[in-house]
Amino acid sequence: MNAAEKKSEQEPRKSGIGPGDRLQAARIQQGLSLDDVADRMHLSLGILKAIEDNNFEEITAPIFVKGYLRAYARIVSLNEDEMILQYLDFYSEEDPPISSTSNILPELSVGDARIKWTTYLVILVLGVLLVAWWWNREQTSELPISLDSQSTQQRSSTDADVIDSEIEAVSEDATATITANEVEASQNEVEASQLEAAEPSLIEPAETTEAEEPAESPQSVAIEPAQISEPPAPEPAAVEVETPESADGSLEATPSVPVEPVRLAPSGSDKLIITVSADTWADVKDTNNYQLVYDLLRAGESLELLGEAPFSVFLGNGNGVEIRFNDEAVDISRRIRDDNTARLRIGS
Repeated sequence: MNAAEKKSEQEPRKSGIGPGDRLQAARIQQGLSLDDVADRMHLSLGILKAIEDNNFEEITAPIFVKGYLRAYARIVSLNEDEMILQYLDFYSEEDPPISSTSNILPELSVGDARIKWTTYLVILVLGVLLVAWWWNREQTSELPISLDSQSTQQRSSTDADVIDSEIEAVSEDATATITANEVEASQNEVEASQLEAAEPSLIEPAETTEAEEPAESPQSVAIEPAQISEPPAPEPAAVEVETPESADGSLEATPSVPVEPVRLAPSGSDKLIITVSADTWADVKDTNNYQLVYDLLRAGESLELLGEAPFSVFLGNGNGVEIRFNDEAVDISRRIRDDNTARLRIGS
């Protein structure tokens, strides 16, 4: 029996009373509208119309049709089992055809292009993330090294600057010391020449005294050692000079007077006299930054400095020093600090 014959046999059956007809009659009898049933069954009006018209082919699967029939029969108070039997009898014990409403996607194989490209994309993203992590790690490890190198370079440059400044200070001290030694040597030569020039004047008064007063032999005898004695070697600190004092021609020895060493700057005529009563360190420069004193001064010393004012003076023991500027006393007591040091500018 072919499909056409089966269809011709089923047509008379479908033209009879089906389950949809009974459901529609029961609904009308109970005074329910199709919308009321749709609201209670939560179905669309299209599905309910297909059920009442016995067009079950428009519904997806028989199992859903049976469920709809049972729910519809329950609402209109019909026997659910009888409704299912009538549905099966209506289709001559054959399930109605199933109309597919969904498209089943074909299964994807491992060799599918989409799977391949997706895999490649995932691998590429993972590779980029790995490279970014590695690069960030390298940068983090190099940062402390660069900071250490910069700090080392800064310390090296600072040490080099300190060494250069110390070398310059030492060279300045050496230059000042050499200059001071040269000045002292020239002063010694001047004093020696002055002593040599003073020797005839020391002897001549004695001879004149002997010629004018030969009777006073005791005085002549007393003076003779001074005439024949050699003058002492020149010293930078003090020189003893004998001069005639009495009107009658007698000679008396005058007390020794300390000669102050003079330290000269290349230019300037301002005079600064430093008298030391207690040991102190002294650092004196003129306005041209010429180093006049950079030494430890002992108690009892007195220095005369010539240069161009103002003078920059630093004293390690301010209470042990007296200063005169151009023959005027300078009050340094207000500049003495708690540690007994004093730093001041004189002549400004």
